[in-house]
Formats: sequence, C-alpha cells, structure tokens
Amino acid sequence: MEKLKIVLIDDERIVLNGIKAILKKEKDVDLAGVADNGLDGLKTVLTQRPDIVLTDIRMPGLSGLELIRKAKETLPDTVYIIFSGYNEFQYVKEALGLGVIDYLEKPITIEKLREVLDKAVQIYNYRQNYARMTRNMKKAEKTYVERSLREVYEQPWDEERNLKKVLEQNPELEYADSVCVMKAACRKTQSIDEYRCIIQQLVFELVQEYHIEIYSFSEYESLVLAYFSFEKEPFPFRAEAERGMQRLEEEGIECYVGISRIHENFYGIRNAFVEAEDAIRYARYLESADVVSFDEVEYATSIPRDLNKNQNSISFNFRTGQLGLCREQVKEYLDHLKQMDLMPELFKQKCMELLFSLKNLLDEMDKTRPHDLDLGFTPDLRRFSADEMTAWVMEKTDFILESAAAQETDGKNKAIRTAKNYIEQHFQEGVTLDMVAEQIHMSPTYLSMLFKQEEGITYIRYLTRVRMEKAMEYIRQGYKAKQVCEMVGYYDYKHFSTQFKNYAGMTLDAYKKKTMGTP
Repeated sequence: MEKLKIVLIDDERIVLNGIKAILKKEKDVDLAGVADNGLDGLKTVLTQRPDIVLTDIRMPGLSGLELIRKAKETLPDTVYIIFSGYNEFQYVKEALGLGVIDYLEKPITIEKLREVLDKAVQIYNYRQNYARMTRNMKKAEKTYVERSLREVYEQPWDEERNLKKVLEQNPELEYADSVCVMKAACRKTQSIDEYRCIIQQLVFELVQEYHIEIYSFSEYESLVLAYFSFEKEPFPFRAEAERGMQRLEEEGIECYVGISRIHENFYGIRNAFVEAEDAIRYARYLESADVVSFDEVEYATSIPRDLNKNQNSISFNFRTGQLGLCREQVKEYLDHLKQMDLMPELFKQKCMELLFSLKNLLDEMDKTRPHDLDLGFTPDLRRFSADEMTAWVMEKTDFILESAAAQETDGKNKAIRTAKNYIEQHFQEGVTLDMVAEQIHMSPTYLSMLFKQEEGITYIRYLTRVRMEKAMEYIRQGYKAKQVCEMVGYYDYKHFSTQFKNYAGMTLDAYKKKTMGTP
C-alpha cells in the first residue's frame, strides 16, 4: 500500500520536531512538508497536495481554521486534523463545521497522535473507496445511457421503447431545456479511439462551466456527440462547436462536423441525430473546414427521414443534380403517405409541404427568377382523391425538375464565372460565401454545391488557392511575410502561415529563400 502524504504546520519549533520524530516511525504515512506559520503552511499544502493535514489553530499570518477553509476549496477530499493549547468550545464548533475529523489538545501524546492517525487513514481510505465506487457507478450508468442512445440512433422503428430505456438509466434527461447533436469525422484516416478521446476532451473543456450532460458513441469512422443542456438561457452549441474545431486544428486534427438544430426538449433527440447526419453529409461533400449546421442546408419538410435510408436527402440530390433520383424519392414518399391512411386534409397538407420545399430548391438556383407554380389550394384540389392528388403532385414535381435541369444548363457557367471574377477582385477583403452568393443572386448552399461540381474543388479551397498564389507573387516582389498576410485578406498571421505551408509545401521563410536566393 502506498504511504499517505502528510503536511505538518505549527509555529512552535519544539512541537514540530516532536511530531516529526513520531511521524518518521509510522509505516503508513510520509511527511511531505512542514511550515511554522499559516501563510507558508497554505502554500505547502497547495503545492504538496497531501492526503492528511495536521495544523495548529493559532499561528501568525493565517490561523489554522482559515488555512483549512482556503485549502478545502482546492483539496476538499484531504483529511484535516487540528491541535491547540487552548480548549475553547468556539474553536471546536467551527472546526467541526469545516469537516475536521479530530481536535487534539496540547501537549500531544504519542498514543493519542497514533490513534488519530489511524482514524485519519481509515477515513481517507473510506473516502477513496467511496469516490471510486461512485465513479464506477457513474461510468456504468453513462455506458448504459450511451448504449440506449445508440439504439435510438440505429433503430428509428422502435424509437419510443429506446427513449424509455434512456430515461430509465438517467431520468433527469427528460427535464433538459435543449438538445443538440454533433457528428464529427476526421478527414484523414486515424485511430477512432485516438480522435474520439481528443474530441471528447476538448468538448468537455468547452462546456465545463455549463450544466451540460454529454454522451457519445462511435459510428463507423465518425463520432456522435449528444448534448443535453439544463441551462435556462439558450446554450450556444454552434459557437462552442466552432471553438472546438479551432482547438482541434491546433492539435493538427482536421474534421468534418455537422450539427443539428437545437431542439427544445429530450424528445427531439431522434430528429437531432438525423439532422446531424444530413449536415455532415454536406460538410463531407463540400470539404468544409467549418461547422455545417442543418439549418444552413435543409428546408423544414415533413418528409420522413428514414424513408430513404440508403439514399441522400431530396435536397442534397436536387442540389447535386441527381434529379432522377430526386423524382424517385418523391414518388416513394407519396406512396408512403397513401399507405399511412391519413385524414384527407392532412394528406393534402403534406403533399403541399413537399411541393413548396421543391419550389424553394428551384428558387435558390436564381433568386431573381422566383417561379410561380400555382401551388395554392383550388376547389378541384379539395375534391381530389388520394390517387388524383399524388398524380397532380408528380406533374408539378416533373415541371420543377425540368425547370431545374434547364436552369442548370443555362446558368451554371455564368454563375461560376461571375463568382470567380468577384473573388479575384475582392480576395484581399473578408470575402465570404454569403457575399459572393448575393452578387450572383443565388443561395450560399446552392453556390457551394455548384462550385464543387463545376470546379472540382470547394469555394473555400478556391479562395485559398487565389490568396496563396497572390501571396507567392507578393513574396517574390519582396514584400515581408506579415505585410503579405494582410494583403491577401488574413488577419491571423499564424493561420496564414499554416495555410501557406499546406499549399506551398514549405514555410514562408523557406519559400522566400528559394525564390529570392536569400542565404
């Protein structure tokens, strides 16, 4: 058994020497430090972090009770024992209030000191065993909750039963004020356990000041993180996720990250799982260096998320030009609605929601040309049967998809040319995807997808390439690296240096020496 560390504090030299002599003979304890006043005693305690503290009450600088009060803020599990030549009830009462295990009167006998030390060792071991048991119980509970959450994620057909299993393990989750899910995957092949530990550690560091419960599990080569916030004020999940990304980049880890909407209670967790999955799909496709939020890329529709389990979402397929697959999904969804035997009004409402979502997707291709598809309810529509309604929806769907195909052919090249020209002229500014999209009257999401299709690289990679090529040119012209950083639109020199090295394959100094012939 490892010896327990003791710190001894007393302003009487004779007492210090006497107790030190006794402690050196004790097999279960080791004297880690001594002090002859309260201030030095507190420093010694905080430095040595002992298991047991023996201290006098009345000392210069800081009393023994004040010392204990301050030390317990950092070392609450340390065992504290006091002694004094003054037998005053007020001291005893205050000491007990601080959790001191015993109070010894001077002069201290060997028998009494050994008796108190035996008691201290027993209490210390009891506390350690209890803490270990509590940690193991919490770890086991957390494991069970994570297992049940994985089942919610993987078994949508049995959502109710699996949610109940989660609450059986941790009933408090039902009272969460908000729920959000983040899904992350490393860009480069890496040990799942390695980056899981790193990501989890950073996430826990970021939310430690908040009342947040976090559960995680791995899924293939991805990590799923579920956040349950008990904060009355909205928790900034997106901002904290972006901070986490920055920390990961500092560790040399590049990730794709998708984040769900913020749902108002525990029962939104299933939808949050699916939304995070959809968001990371966009992040992967766009090779995004930022956190991609579901709100940025999907419209709120009533399309059941699990209907097309092995296909991408309708929105994703529409934006990537997979219009044939998009049509198949619409037809499959309509067939699904018919099988649900819904009330006629609800059935037609869901059909209209789908059409409006498709129209929104068409409109985002060019915001200057909103399309009037006459989707409002008419007397004829109200009298439609389910078969007639689905046939009408498919007719409108075909019109939307044909318009999208024609618009893609006519507008793609012009939009990309305009975007590239704008980037060439404004690369030195804080040019964002939103700014470029506004110039060509297109939604940022559609522009980012179009850029990837037409150029083979993402918008952000194209912007980085333009800036790095200009940076090389400016360096060859003799400008200093820090000047070049600002000239090409970077405000963080460290980030600029990293980007340059990644692009050029060498540091700024090495490139300057190579091109300028500098020794």
